[in-house]
Amino acid sequence: MSVLSSLLVERASPSGTFNGTPPDQLPAENGIHIWRAAVAMPFVTFVFVALRFYTRTYLLRAKKYTIDDYIVAFSMLVCIAHAVLMAIATYNGMGLHIWQYDSELNSRYYLWIGITSELYVLGLCGFKTALCFVYLQLFGVYARFRWMCYGTLFFTWSYLFCNMMTEFFGCHPIEKKWQPDLPGVCINSSAAASFYGACNMATDLVIAIMPLTMIWKLQIATRQQKVGLSLILSCGFIAWAVAVTRWGIATYDLVGTEDRTWWAGVSFTLSIFEINVGLICACVATLGPLWKLAYARIKDWVGWTSSRSGKTMTWPSFVHKPGQSQLSGETKRPSRPSVYWARPFGAVDDHRVPAGRADRMSSLNDTTLNSTGSREDEYGLLDVSDWHTRAVGENRSQRSIGRSMEDV
Repeated sequence: MSVLSSLLVERASPSGTFNGTPPDQLPAENGIHIWRAAVAMPFVTFVFVALRFYTRTYLLRAKKYTIDDYIVAFSMLVCIAHAVLMAIATYNGMGLHIWQYDSELNSRYYLWIGITSELYVLGLCGFKTALCFVYLQLFGVYARFRWMCYGTLFFTWSYLFCNMMTEFFGCHPIEKKWQPDLPGVCINSSAAASFYGACNMATDLVIAIMPLTMIWKLQIATRQQKVGLSLILSCGFIAWAVAVTRWGIATYDLVGTEDRTWWAGVSFTLSIFEINVGLICACVATLGPLWKLAYARIKDWVGWTSSRSGKTMTWPSFVHKPGQSQLSGETKRPSRPSVYWARPFGAVDDHRVPAGRADRMSSLNDTTLNSTGSREDEYGLLDVSDWHTRAVGENRSQRSIGRSMEDV
């Protein structure tokens, strides 16, 4: 009972004499901010994880979940466990000033740092792996991009595994990590933390940039669509920004201040945000059908928009359009076969193109992303057939749709 009370009930007393006499002016303890972040962030993250599985189950009607879905579910459990342990750690010295410690509290503090750090590393591994698997599902048919993802995953798993091992086996004996008076040796924790922080920032940046290299090769009709996909798939930049901020504060905590435990509390607060924001980004990247559904509902509320100055009425790709049979297969063709039109092997998405352009289009397909190939778009993000049709024969398609709309 005394152990439980020390973990959950009795907050650390600010009456220690560790590390000498404190300054006259000190900022407030930040343990309460750690506790609030630990309570709030898992709830926010859970909402996005639930939306992801709702989209997969009810909107896309997936027959089975993919490996990244299981990784996201596991990462959600890791985020919850990490948040719970961080909240408990505030009762064991986390967020206090160094001058409020005594030897016993100092040992408890470093013990809880070691425990929470292991789960933090697992959380990083989870959301980075989930994002890479999303990109592989969308763009993995391209060998160069696929190997870039594999290389990023290998480097990420390697340095995070080393991080976990050095965190656990960084001292000999292991107990010396939280009992510094014991005889033994420890690695240079400052150098190790700086190295792993730099690797973390680098991988976040690479993962955020990777989809941009493919999105801007898409043959879609408008720049707005490319910008929309870029915002959805590159939201990992948010996790990168949090990682950069956390690394800067952690570096200052290691080399620039005497009050290391207080600044470490700020860093640990950001670690809660980092793994939760990263997992949110991994979920947002798969919510394309949900955004389309929300867009369609808004269009239904405000009414369809149209313009008679050359532009035609448009719908989200999954919405049943008026005159669907006419739009899909009854558009007018030349009344007689002509050499001008390519043979069926030159057809692109069921729209025949001029014979001279067919060869150029087939060669362009090898370098520009215009199809998901034999891979199924598990996330409903790449409605490429619709984009490609508008990009290849925009004028002809608009004229056909306009005539069909008049018939309706």
